[in-house]
Amino acid sequence: APYSGVTMGEEFMFNGKHVLIVYDDLTKQAAAYRELSLLLRRPPGREAYPGDVFYLHSRLLERAAKLNDDLGGGSITALPIIETQAGDISAYV
Repeated sequence: APYSGVTMGEEFMFNGKHVLIVYDDLTKQAAAYRELSLLLRRPPGREAYPGDVFYLHSRLLERAAKLNDDLGGGSITALPIIETQAGDISAYV
């Protein structure tokens, strides 16, 4: 769902609109990706997360941009949210 949402947002951005995308809890998306990867027997990394989960999240967030006026002047603003347990902000994801 995050990738579908940002793809739709890019369409608006390329048409000169300003878009706000709120990624509600990327930790749950990472946990679901971890479960799927373990079922597919992909090699786990830290805390059993696949090594590319961090790459996938960074690639998703890097799609937020501000185009110059020659390209339409649209923008995407991304607000990623993570759920912490007892205020612990030292989690990997």
